[in-house]
Amino acid sequence: MKISAVRLAVISCLTIQSSALLAEQNLEHIEVTGKRTPLYDTRDVNAAALGIKDVLMLPISIQSFSDALIVNQRSKTLGDILANDASVQNTSIGAVFDFVSLRGFQLDWTNGLRRDGLALAPFQDVPLENIQRIDVLKGPSGIIAGFNNPGGTINYVTKRPTAKPFAEITAEVKSRDGKYLHLDLSNTLKNNANLGYRVNLAVEDNGDFTGGDDLTRYFASAAIDIAPSDNSILRLDADFQDKKIAAQPILGLAYVDDKPVLPPYVDMSDVLLGQPWAKYETQTTNLGLRYDYWLNDNWQWINQIAYSKNDRFTIFPDIYQVDLEGKVLSSDILVTPDESYRSVSAHSFVSGTVFLGELENELVVGASIRDYQSEDGRWFNVNNPVGHIFHPIHTKKPKYPQYPQATKTDTREISYFVTNTMQFSEEFFATLGLRHIRYEKQQQQPNANWQTLDDRSFNTPIIGFNYKLDDSSAFYLSYSEGAGEGGVAVIGSGAINEGDSLGPQESEQLELGFKMQLDGASVSLAVFEIEKMLEYHNHQTNYFTQDGKQVHQGIEANINGQVHDNLSIVASATYMDAKLEDLVGDATLNGNRPANVAKYQGNVFLDYQLSAIEGLSANLGLYYVGNREQNINNTLSLPSYSKVDLGAKYEIPQHGGTVRVKVENLFDKEYWSSAGAKGIDWGVMPGRGRTVIASYTYSF
Repeated sequence: MKISAVRLAVISCLTIQSSALLAEQNLEHIEVTGKRTPLYDTRDVNAAALGIKDVLMLPISIQSFSDALIVNQRSKTLGDILANDASVQNTSIGAVFDFVSLRGFQLDWTNGLRRDGLALAPFQDVPLENIQRIDVLKGPSGIIAGFNNPGGTINYVTKRPTAKPFAEITAEVKSRDGKYLHLDLSNTLKNNANLGYRVNLAVEDNGDFTGGDDLTRYFASAAIDIAPSDNSILRLDADFQDKKIAAQPILGLAYVDDKPVLPPYVDMSDVLLGQPWAKYETQTTNLGLRYDYWLNDNWQWINQIAYSKNDRFTIFPDIYQVDLEGKVLSSDILVTPDESYRSVSAHSFVSGTVFLGELENELVVGASIRDYQSEDGRWFNVNNPVGHIFHPIHTKKPKYPQYPQATKTDTREISYFVTNTMQFSEEFFATLGLRHIRYEKQQQQPNANWQTLDDRSFNTPIIGFNYKLDDSSAFYLSYSEGAGEGGVAVIGSGAINEGDSLGPQESEQLELGFKMQLDGASVSLAVFEIEKMLEYHNHQTNYFTQDGKQVHQGIEANINGQVHDNLSIVASATYMDAKLEDLVGDATLNGNRPANVAKYQGNVFLDYQLSAIEGLSANLGLYYVGNREQNINNTLSLPSYSKVDLGAKYEIPQHGGTVRVKVENLFDKEYWSSAGAKGIDWGVMPGRGRTVIASYTYSF
């Protein structure tokens, strides 16, 4: 994409200004000292190619959610915790795994999720038991993560061994026969204080697979930190999860006079619209190794490698159409057995400080690789006899046909990157960065030879400027570009090219923002514009295609942390003006709003410690999502909704125990949580009804 003349002028003026400041100012080195932060607030973020920095010094928008928030909200999945960010939208397909959009752009399934900065295998609900923090890095993140999504990247930061030994066990029960047990412990070896370990074990069981929320899950993880010498650290991680969840469909639309209308509402957390034998099954393994070596006081060398694998047996019940009484008019069950996804990724980089005259340069120079392999596409359909959404019919498992052969895909990415953060004065900093990406994608269809689908190179720059008003606040302006994986023509859509991969695409963003760090909280404000090519199902030609562009302009505000001695808050609000432009294949869509993107969205979570009763706190969550278009033709809208959660925590004095109670969707609000994912335009996803959760944690 090309930068507009206005954008070029803005960036050129700022570049000239930075050069003038260099000539005029006598520069002084600034030391930044960290401190332990309060509840829900997070400061330092590992932004890979941009270095490990205080959020204040990064010319991009980042929101971080701590393990304290995860625990107090009793969150189990990504969608649970990211409901605290108003720039994140729910785009789940049925109820089998959570997926989201960032700033209105659906996360890239194969590249959008990272763990400790490296890629995860797709199509899994990443367990949160061994997660210390979730970072949401917004905007095209090519400089940070290579091939990725234009809306941003989600990075899971794993828990590390602690200096002080501890053990903590949590038991939980919740509505619909939910049971959960979690052990978290950390210690050092008795004969080697330089070796610490942390173990997390969890088991979860909900129902017997005749209900909509039913699942079984087993999880185990281990993290080991070793200090071989005074100037090096070795970190090892491993985790495994076996999860089976009742497969639920998105709910097909009804039609009146050939015009789409919303179907009758049904709470699918209570009703199974798939079949008891139809489960979404995943077995995931993640391994990680990181070695940090300090060359001297100014230079650090970081080496990291990760292996991630997801083996799944996929069953997607589909309800394509219902009538206004709830009778199912069109449905089936899509089965894609024995799929496998594997990612091996690594990076190595050095970071440090160089002085050119009196100009301080914080450099990061490195390289990264990723090899992503998949075996999938062996899909077939069986009958879904569900019949009625209010009175579903459940039957025995049918006999499957012989499994088709799989399609094999091998995607390789090699990149080199360099960034430089230059300090021109005590107030003014500039960041320049570039990543060069070599991208190659090969595929082998059944009974065919390997063929090359893509073999291209991309350059993804970032130009950023930070102006510090004082040690706790700063303005920033940045321009960034990204390159990402194209979509896949959705299987089951009926498109002529269903199952085909679309080519990679590029994106760009201009962002202006403000950040402030209070004593216990972080505040941010950002104004942004993102452009990328549109991918959609052209029903005139019946092909999935790339055509025209999506333009999202928005404003978002956030505050996280402790704002009073007794009060902590996590709040955000977003305004998004999103539209489709420059389409040729179906010009009638120009000016329409993209599907599933609310113009207004906001949330606030308040946690208040009651002074009158030691150890007692209450929390309140308020969530609002505005109107959303159900499809890019803008023929049907999902109404806005608001939802209230209420909870309490009691730390039993001199006991080591903590009791938590939470009621999600306190008023049992009926709402539509999602219009589905990109390319799936035939249905909607109902929200979850009132859910009560109670837990007890004992620490020793």
